Amino acid sequence: MKTGWISKFLILLAVVAIATAGCMARGDKRMDDSLERYRQALVDFPGHVDGIERGLERFARAYADLTAPEISQLMAELYAERLFFNDTIHTFEDRDSLAGYMGKTGASLDSSVISIDQIIRDQDDVFVRWTMEFKTRAAGRDIHSRSIGVSHLRFNADGEVVLHQDFWDSGHALYAHLPLVGFAVRRARARL
Repeated sequence: MKTGWISKFLILLAVVAIATAGCMARGDKRMDDSLERYRQALVDFPGHVDGIERGLERFARAYADLTAPEISQLMAELYAERLFFNDTIHTFEDRDSLAGYMGKTGASLDSSVISIDQIIRDQDDVFVRWTMEFKTRAAGRDIHSRSIGVSHLRFNADGEVVLHQDFWDSGHALYAHLPLVGFAVRRARARL
């Protein structure tokens, strides 16, 4: 009886390891594409210093609590209609798709707090260092995640975000908490 369970577990573990290795191999191409899209966005979406103050106020308000019932509306007010957004998981180029995504994300969380720890400005580029903490339930487990990250932002003259590139470890913050997948992620990190 025990042997059957152990065999099934080892087979499942092998499948996860193979799938993870395949994702990592494909991830190289995805990373290259993501890097090129970000570099192109730097050209396509120049910022405007006049919108920074207003934009930062909106950014802090919108991201303070992703579970807020009005999160989709806050995101629609924060971002320009045409934009570049990449949070290391998804990339968006239009406000409506991004607002919908953030609404679904917020609805899937039990709680969410993002605090702004530092803001650095370099002409029309703004870098926001933040701490994110959220609670949710996935794969039958309670997940309590704390992570740090940096967002590179550019605003238009109206204070709307036209470029938003996150730099954070989504693998550690999200996937490492899931059974089996988390084991594979933690194992791969340990090997590196």
